[in-house]
Formats: sequence, C-alpha cells, structure tokens
Amino acid sequence: MRPAPSSARPAAEPSRLLTAYAVPGIGRVRPGTDLGRELVGAIRAGGLDLKDGDVVVVASKIVAKAEGALASAGSRAELEALVAARTRHTVARRRFGAGATVSVVRTPAGTVQAAAGLDRSNTEADGDVVLHPQDPDASAAALQAVLAERFGARVAVLVTDTTSRPWRAGVGDIALGCAGLEPLDSQQGLPDDTGRAQEVTVRAVADAIAAAADLVKGAARGRPVAIVRGVGDHVTGRPGPGATGLNRAFEDDWFRTGHVESAWAALGVDPDDPTVVPPSGDGSDDILTRTTRALAVTRAGDPRTPGQGAWRLTVMGSGALIRIRPRPGAAGSQADGHPLVEAAVGLGALLERIATSLAAEDLRCETAWLWEDSGAPGGADVRIALAPASLRS
Repeated sequence: MRPAPSSARPAAEPSRLLTAYAVPGIGRVRPGTDLGRELVGAIRAGGLDLKDGDVVVVASKIVAKAEGALASAGSRAELEALVAARTRHTVARRRFGAGATVSVVRTPAGTVQAAAGLDRSNTEADGDVVLHPQDPDASAAALQAVLAERFGARVAVLVTDTTSRPWRAGVGDIALGCAGLEPLDSQQGLPDDTGRAQEVTVRAVADAIAAAADLVKGAARGRPVAIVRGVGDHVTGRPGPGATGLNRAFEDDWFRTGHVESAWAALGVDPDDPTVVPPSGDGSDDILTRTTRALAVTRAGDPRTPGQGAWRLTVMGSGALIRIRPRPGAAGSQADGHPLVEAAVGLGALLERIATSLAAEDLRCETAWLWEDSGAPGGADVRIALAPASLRS
C-alpha cells in the first residue's frame, strides 16, 4: 500500500510566460516633449494596454532628448572633450581608425560605458550629441507616476542604455533608471535544488528585463519603447531604490582599470595623459609599434630612482630586441653627468620599468645579456630579447 502524499511537499511552481512588445507610433522627440503623454498616446493608439506587473522599458536617448540633455561637437576633439567632462574615472583608452580614441569610463550615473554613454545616432543635426539624462532614476519615477495614474495599474518603468560587456562580445541594454521595480533579487539564504543555502547569488532583474526588451525595440527599428509582461512578482509600483544599486562600488570593482592602464599607473604615467598614445583597440599593432610604445612609457612618468637618465634605449630590427647603452658624453667616473654607482642602480630600476611596460603590451623579457668592458663608455652594454612565444603580431 502506497503512503499518502506528504502535505508538506511544496506545490510545483506554475510555468511562466514572458512577453515583450515594441510600442509603435512614438513620434519624434525633441526638447520639451511631454514624454509621459507621448507614451500614453502611443500605447493606446497601438491597441495595447498596461496591466498590473507590466514593465515599460524606455530608451534613455528619448528621455534625454525630451529633457534637453543635448550638446554639440563639431569635431572628434570636441567629442572627446565632452567625454572627458563626463568622466569620473577612466577604465581604458584605445585607438580606432584614423587616430580616433575611444575611452571606457565610469559616468556620473555610476555606469561603466564607452564614450561615457554619449550618442550621436538619430540626432537632428550633424554634430548633435545626446547625453545621459541628468537623473535617470528621477526620470523613470516621473514616467512611472504618469503611466500608473493614466492606466490605473501597478507598473514599473526602466530607462535603459546600451553597453558592452566584459569577457563577452556584443552589446546589450542595461538599466540606467528604475522606478516601481526591485532591481536586484537576492537569492542569498534560499535553498538551491539540493537544499543547500545559496551564499552569493543576486540576480540583476532590471538589467535582465532591459536586455529582453532590447530584442524587440531599438534605434534601428524606430521603436524606442517596449512593454515586458511576466515579471510582475518583481514589480512593486513604488519608486523604490532606483538603478543606483546595480552599479558596483568603485572599491569593490576588480576590473576598475584596464591591464595597460594599470601598468602605466604603476610606472607613474597618467593613463589620461593625451600625449600617451593608447594601444589599438583591434589588436593590430605590430611588435615594433608595441615595443616602441613600451619604451616611450618607460621614459615617461616618474622614474623614482636616480641614474636612469644615464642610459639610452634603442629598439632594434623588428622590435624583438632592445639595446641599452650609456648616453654619449660619459667618461671616467661619470655617465652623462651621473656618478657610475648611481647609473648602475638606475640601470637595475630601468630594467624593471622596461619589463613592466612590456608586460602591458603582452610582451615579456626572455633573456637579458649584460657584459662588461664592451667598449661602450661606462663599460656596460645590455640587450633584452623578447620571448618568441609572446610575440603576437
């Protein structure tokens, strides 16, 4: 005889259905446009409705346009100046095309994005640049209040933007602003399928919804707004904490600086220095270019140890060999004005700086030859060979 089913056994969770609808009919948005009214009209004109638990996902670009968050940049230099003005911390800088530099930075909103999230697509005139909304959470809250009142429903609003992702190719949308929704869903302390308590899992619900909405909306489709249905258990209908909590705190960010910029900073070279030429973003720099840049970085910044100026650095051949010799004019107990003991100490420090700057270029020193009385003034001649396995052209 089979035992009766236990009444303590939890009921199976009902299946979920997630849907996303792009809202048609959004008119051209300009500074001063009543965006809340525009959204209400487009939703109704499209035969759609808002129900309890719906999330309205709005591209930050039309929010910024309506709020007049616009600027003008007639040249690449002016655009880069706009980016610099909206940079709270530089993560990385890379070159693309004919000298164009792209920076990945931490924005005033706390997000980490290329070009500080500035956008020149779908603008009224050449040179127009769309900025981030001044306060994305406040913008989301204002729209959420209008939509909740007009449709009489418990709804949420996300203001979203596109960004790239570490370790993964391609881009996706994230939440810049959030209202009416709990943006994070902590699973800490809850049991997994085996009954073990989860310790670290916190789901980024707002970003997941933003990414889902981006599958049906987008600037190329002329659909900057979407309605996502099926996540009502995360919708509170109240303003809530906003999207700020989605930004990892600076001190907790393991990747707050690119590997090149970290090495340069260790050498006393400011990664934001416009005279420092960043690497190519597509990895097309050859060995000679990378070695030459490494030696330029070696010479820049704060050398910290005296005596380094006594030495001359030369890139030989295709860049796989570096030669270090005393500067001309060294004689007797002096090397270019530096006492020989000081110059010898400086040489050791210089070798370490070279190794660090080469490491930033994914190059490493395989062998260094040092011999005395080579005929060079000061009696020293050093050659550094780069490891063949690390030479990636």
